[in-house]
This record gives sequence, structure tokens and C-alpha cells, in this order.
Amino acid sequence: MNWPILYKNVLKVKNPNSPVGVATMWTERGVVEKTLSGADYSVIGNLYSSAGISAMIRNMYANPAISKIVLWGADLSRSGQALLSFMEHGVDDHHFIIGDEKKGQIEQDIPKKDLDIFRHSVKVINLRGKPVTVLQDTVKKLSKEKIKAWAEAKTFPSSKPKPFTFPSEQMGFRVYGDTVALTWLRLLNVIFRYGRNKETRYTQENELKEVLNLMAVIYNENIDEPYLPHFFPFSKKDIDTYIPQVVSAKKIPGVSYTYGQRLREWFEVDQVQEVIDLIKRRPFSKKMAMFTSDVRHDWGRENVDRGDTPCLTQIFCSIQDNKLFMTAHFRSHDMTHGWPRNAFSLLKLQDIITKETNYERGPLCMISHSAHIYSDDYELVGKILKDNLDRELPFKPNQHFEIDRRGNIVVEVVGQEKRRGRPGKSPFKKGIGKISVKLYSPDGGLLLKEWQDMRAKTLVWKMTDHEYFSLPAHMLYVGTELQRAQQAIQEGNVYSQDPVG
Repeated sequence: MNWPILYKNVLKVKNPNSPVGVATMWTERGVVEKTLSGADYSVIGNLYSSAGISAMIRNMYANPAISKIVLWGADLSRSGQALLSFMEHGVDDHHFIIGDEKKGQIEQDIPKKDLDIFRHSVKVINLRGKPVTVLQDTVKKLSKEKIKAWAEAKTFPSSKPKPFTFPSEQMGFRVYGDTVALTWLRLLNVIFRYGRNKETRYTQENELKEVLNLMAVIYNENIDEPYLPHFFPFSKKDIDTYIPQVVSAKKIPGVSYTYGQRLREWFEVDQVQEVIDLIKRRPFSKKMAMFTSDVRHDWGRENVDRGDTPCLTQIFCSIQDNKLFMTAHFRSHDMTHGWPRNAFSLLKLQDIITKETNYERGPLCMISHSAHIYSDDYELVGKILKDNLDRELPFKPNQHFEIDRRGNIVVEVVGQEKRRGRPGKSPFKKGIGKISVKLYSPDGGLLLKEWQDMRAKTLVWKMTDHEYFSLPAHMLYVGTELQRAQQAIQEGNVYSQDPVG
């Protein structure tokens, strides 16, 4: 039997003819595999989110000998609860799970009548929160039951979208925003448009879109009252549950480690406290570094094969202008579900350090080496971007203004000569004058630089070659104003930057 049809390289298959499958949610499937070494079962797999329920249904329809799902492990994203809600209530007309607090959706390629057959034929045994001995006893007991297929084996077509990839530099992208939400939308937009297709074993189609070395900067999120818009694929409760896993050494049953454990106790060093103490002693130090990688442990063959090497590898802090800046590096990053959770938890960690050291919190920078969107999430991401990106931008189409942190530009025309004689359409002599460009600090106070020339193009090169701008929109705006100023000189007209009307 060529089964499972999805996630073949990830699932732990023992006996495809057994009636028992085990869904472990966030608990490592390799750990559960060892725990159940003396029991017979069909397959063990993680159910990280409600999106995985569709894959579960597809696999079980392809092998309807499996009639029991044992649900056990750490339900960190409430995916187990979503499965229980689906089994009890089904889906609405748009295939959203009825009663699921996170509004999970089953793929619409699976007909509703087949979903109802699945719900009424398959039994889910909820062992969340139960001891491991109960898991072992239950699986052993269920595996002895008589095997009886609950349906004819079948597969379902897939109409998932495959976004087009635009040409790009492939690495070194930068996005930013005052909030986690806006920054997240902008980075999803970059990956969705420019990400290269790459093979992975963690999706149904074994595909993802990836850009390399994406830098995301969050400037002004209020971590005490974070902005959590409706389009986030998680709730405030999920964030509140996740944050302690990064800022403290809290242990999660069935999870081999958390980032907080690696930072707080793994190496018998509380790295967070060491950084706090160092800032108090020498705030100018460049040694404010925290690491999660345990090279000997993580490169051990068993751990590499299980894929549990930390994605967050290191965190750096620096003090500038009486603010604490933080930079976090990730080797691999699920940008749809993982990145926002990581962002809020790192902001909280940064907030803890600033309060302990009496500094203001500066921006948070997150650098993701492999920044990717899994193909399972293409449809979700496409809809989120379509419905929300333009609405979340910090300006409106008719009032497009955003502060460039490198300064403000004032464009003027100087040296024009008035025409003599009878008044004409043009008050100045044609072709006489220069374009004056002044760069001021962002607050408009200090004059930083000044350029003058008759030609707009020459000024463009002088400013852009030496990177006096940070925003593409600012560069394009200045370019249009320079062209208007040059035209005013050529035609002998009055030039005014940002004319009313």
C-alpha cells in the first residue's frame, strides 16, 4: 500500500492495517513513537493547527481501516479542540468548523457529505491531559479491535492556488511597521510575491515559498496592550500561552525544550539575567548575546533526524540613545503561524530586560534566514493579504504620507529671473534657475545636506547613490517633485512643492 498519501516523510507509520491512529498535536511524534514501542498502531502524527484536519481526513479516506483517532499531547494551538468541535458539530456552508473559537476551515474540495460520513464513522478518543500510561493502555486495547473499513477508499482533488513568483534579488529583503500586524502583512506580501518554490516534507504538496535573509523591524508595538486584529490566525489566549515558553524556563509536558529553557537554564546559565546584569555594569558593551543552540546535542544524529534543532538561534541586545535595541536570528521560520507568535514573545522579553535596566524599549529586529510560507497556507495568506494589507497601511491613497527615518526633503527653485515687458503666461525667463534640494532631520529641525543643479536626473543620482532615503515611496515622491521643478525652470513658471489641489 502506497500510504499515507500526504506527509509520507513526516508521519510515523507502523502498521497501516491497524485501526488506531495517534494525533499528538505539539508533542514530538518521535517521543510518542518510543512511548508506544510495545503497542500496535497505524500511524502517529502531529496536529499543529486545524489546517491539518483536512490532511488527516484525506489520509484516512485513502485508508479507511483506521477508525479510531487517539488525541494526546500538548494542545498549544487548540488544534485538538478544533478536531473535537469538527467531530461534534461539523462545518457550515463555507466549511468553517462550527464551534471552533479560531474559525478553522476544512478544505472545500472535500464534499460535505463525505465529511459527515467521516464524523459519524470515526471515533476520536480525547486523552489530552491524561498520563502517558493511559495513552499506552488505550492504544493497546483499541489495536485489538476488529478491523472494518468504514468507507470505500477514495481520494479528493485539490484546487489549492499556486502563487506566481516574480523575479527578485532573492535575499536581503527588509520590511517594517509600527505594529506586529502591519510588519507581518508586509513580510507575507514579500514572500508570497518573490519567494522561490522549494521542496519540503512538511506540507501536503511538499512545497513552500522561501526568501532568504528577510529582516523585519517592529518599531512601536504596545506589548502591554498589543494590537491583535481579527485576521491573525490565533487569539490573545494563544499569545498569552506562548509567551512564557520564551521568557521563562517553563516546561511543557511532551516537548523536549522551549526557547525559554534554552535561554534560562539549558547551559546552567540564565543568559537573560546575565545580559541584564551586564547592561547595568557596562551599557556600552557589545557582549549582550544569548544563544539557544547546543551544538553537541542538536547535531546528534537522533535530534537532527527528528528535526528539533532550535529555529531561534541567537538574540543580541545593544544600547543606543538610551534605548535597548534587540535583534533575533532564526535559521528557519514559518512566517504564517510562527513569526507573529515569536514577535510578541520577543517583544515581551525585550520589555522585561528594559524594565530591569531602566532603559526605553527600542525597535525589535528579526532576521529570518529561511523565511517561508508553506503551500498548505497559500490560500489563507492570499485571502489575508487581499482583505487586509491596504486597510492596515498607515496612510490613505489620497494622503500618502509616511515618515522617512533618514530625513525630510524640501525642494525649491532658486535663481529665476523675472520677465520684462508685458505680462505673459510665464512670469520668469525660460531656462534660468536651479533646483535646490535640502535634507532636514526627520523632525524638520537640523539641515543635514543641500544639493543644487539645473537637471533633476543629476540630483536623483547624487541622492540615491549615497542612500539618503530609506523608503521607496519617499524616493519616488522626491523624483516627481524634481521633475516638476525642472519643468518650471524650463517653462519659466512658479514652482511650489506639494501644491494645494
